[in-house]
Amino acid sequence: MYWTKASFFCLLGISVLSVKKAAAQDNTPYSRFGLGELSRSENAVNLGMGGVAQAFASPQAVNYLNPASYSRLQLVTFDVGVNGGVRRLATKDASSQSGFGTLAYLQLGMPLSRKWGLNIGLRPMTRVAYNIADAQERTFFDTLKVPVVNQFEGNGGIYQAYVGTGVGFGNFSIGVNLGYLFGNVTNSTKVLYPADATILPSRSSRRTSYGSFFYTIGLQQVVPLNKDLSLSFGLSGSLEQKLTARRETMQETLFYDASSDEYDTRDTIQYTSGDRGNVIYPQNLGAGIMLTKADKFTFGVDYNMAKWSDFRNYEAKDSTQDSWRLSFGGQFVPNATSFTGYWNKVAYRLGGFFGKDYVKLGAEDTNIYGFSIGAGFPVKRIMPAVNQFTMINAAFEVGSRGNQERLKETYYRVTLGFTLSDRWFIKTKYD
Repeated sequence: MYWTKASFFCLLGISVLSVKKAAAQDNTPYSRFGLGELSRSENAVNLGMGGVAQAFASPQAVNYLNPASYSRLQLVTFDVGVNGGVRRLATKDASSQSGFGTLAYLQLGMPLSRKWGLNIGLRPMTRVAYNIADAQERTFFDTLKVPVVNQFEGNGGIYQAYVGTGVGFGNFSIGVNLGYLFGNVTNSTKVLYPADATILPSRSSRRTSYGSFFYTIGLQQVVPLNKDLSLSFGLSGSLEQKLTARRETMQETLFYDASSDEYDTRDTIQYTSGDRGNVIYPQNLGAGIMLTKADKFTFGVDYNMAKWSDFRNYEAKDSTQDSWRLSFGGQFVPNATSFTGYWNKVAYRLGGFFGKDYVKLGAEDTNIYGFSIGAGFPVKRIMPAVNQFTMINAAFEVGSRGNQERLKETYYRVTLGFTLSDRWFIKTKYD
């Protein structure tokens, strides 16, 4: 299994193009609520372990979820992840299926000195992608019944650009992520009538642009149990944050273009621009514990919660509720120091999770659960003397939320993480 830089980046390019094509087909009505569907903050390593990450730290893997872990970085690491998969929606009467994919994260972690690390990156925070049609019949003038279709559409998302640092003091570490979130979300509602009806179809749309600073603070503590065994504790989160936003609204009448089979604008009835407001992003907190035997196994448990009942969008409430997630999982390496047998050096991962989603439809909670498997594949160096270390991490996750009484969503997601690490700032010595 000999790899070159060219083959590494060719594989990365193919993956990005594949998920870009799949993303165009995505459809998840749950992204209508809050700021959209929340992107996972874990990297491919942690996703393979059910999302366990609060107490996780590695010399080579960059753990964005808890910035205190940056203090353990020993290699300059370029880390990029992509994901894609299939989503199935089902109610009692109907079902549908769509594909999805996106860039999961792009980050560069580096040690600045012993027990002091830095991370610079970009990742999606939320994604909005839904298209829902509701067919009804309306009565006009007491007797005239006209079929009508209400079509609800949404697209867009929010991204995070950030820089983070972590510092260690003995076995204790503290870190912070600081950054800027940006993006826009468009929500629209079309009211469509038959082409031969005398009533004009219409569309109401709202485009909200976000731009604001954010932060996350993290803590980690390592307790050595013996020479190779240690117990780690992690904690990260942020208080309630106020995000700034700007909104545009438009109301239009439409006409049906048979040549393109689309509805186009006939006339603009009303347009408003520059309506500024605030979005309350809720307090969130996560804690975890992890047992690790060096170069052999890792097992941990995480608990994460967020106060989504406090979420406000331009002072308006939404169908959101306090959420929580319990994650558990680990990894096992048969023989990390083996000189023979490639599969002895592969990290095998397994995990799961369950909890309560932040979206609440009606009076019932939206439950979530799932499991994952994963693996970390070391890439063999062409020249043993070079200082590069490359890993390809893969995670496969099956998850579900909701129920068929209202809406059940089941997804199958594959995440690929490409980690290219190197030793920099090595002073050459001469005999």
